[in-house]
Amino acid sequence: MFILRQFTKIISSGKNMLVPSLIFAFSLLIFYGYNPFSENFCLSTHTFIYLLSFGSFIALLYFNRGTTVFLFLIVILNYTLINLFKHIYGSEYTTSPFYISLCSLVPFNLLFFYFIHPKNFLSKSNISFLLGILIQFSIAELLGKNQIALGINLQFMTSSVNIISAIGFTILITATFINAVRSGSIMDFNLFFAFLCIFLSVYYSDTASGLSVFSLASVLCLISAFTQKIYSETYKDPITELNSRNSYIIDTKKFPLKYSIGIIIIDDYDKLGNNFGKRIRNTLTKLICKQILTFEKEENIYRYNPDEFIIVFRDADKKEGFQRLEDIRRSIASAQFQYSHKRKPLKLTISACISEKKRSDSSSYEVLQRADKALQKTRLFSHNVTSQA
Repeated sequence: MFILRQFTKIISSGKNMLVPSLIFAFSLLIFYGYNPFSENFCLSTHTFIYLLSFGSFIALLYFNRGTTVFLFLIVILNYTLINLFKHIYGSEYTTSPFYISLCSLVPFNLLFFYFIHPKNFLSKSNISFLLGILIQFSIAELLGKNQIALGINLQFMTSSVNIISAIGFTILITATFINAVRSGSIMDFNLFFAFLCIFLSVYYSDTASGLSVFSLASVLCLISAFTQKIYSETYKDPITELNSRNSYIIDTKKFPLKYSIGIIIIDDYDKLGNNFGKRIRNTLTKLICKQILTFEKEENIYRYNPDEFIIVFRDADKKEGFQRLEDIRRSIASAQFQYSHKRKPLKLTISACISEKKRSDSSSYEVLQRADKALQKTRLFSHNVTSQA
């Protein structure tokens, strides 16, 4: 039953892994279909990787994205140093202590920054992370000069991957895949395929085409993760995947002449966080969201605040909107929310209010403010109730 549930979750997350899976599939097709590449093609790919990475790095600095900056840094270091070692040592580069140390460090560094999540790159706390990377590679360089490697020169399946590197990449890819399936997020699926491409770039590093095409694919997956994350945070709520507050502000220009705005607030939202923690509260919020969507599939729904949803009832008056909100409130009040198969379900309630656009209203903000004031006034005396403004 558990396996079936996880398989269903993977299938339902198909749209979130579409872009990175296509990048991965295309890189495999190019490599196995056209390997070995011509020298000019490899040189063009090499140049394109650096130009694309430089542009992406500048964009990441502008948006102050800590996690993706560090991941980009490690990927480019991996690509640059492998090319350097191949240039210095030729076909014997896989036996050099520098290469063995690099392959051993890369997967564990990626794993570290995947789970640590340093959000803002331009912060004092991230100086220690940068120093940590520099210290690691400095120690590896110092030991390499004395013919000592940070790993074991025991090859695994291919001469390009030693046993420590193989263990590290296995842990990295397995952990990110499990986390991607569990969360279902676009970011996690993009990073899973990016790490898979990085492993293949190391695995096929003995060929210029393999190192180039899979390194490029990993960079493209990281760019996809970054751009889709920015878009999602701008227009979508990351917890419920509903439209965000920013989307509401943008969409107000598209509202029809006649509409009503409904506000739904989760009762005792702060208490849920104090009693059950943030993670379970987020799960309960998503369950309430699903319940709302069973009634309102056509209307625009926004998560305006952590505990607050807004529904725009197009071409509907206050009376009609009130009845639709009341149906949602009763449904949620009578439902039992099973947030864990090991625990008893919870009873939750919401409070709601509806406000209709008047001729005197100059903007939707006045309609929304009127509904919000009426709802706050009602909640001073009672919860689990629908009111009108």
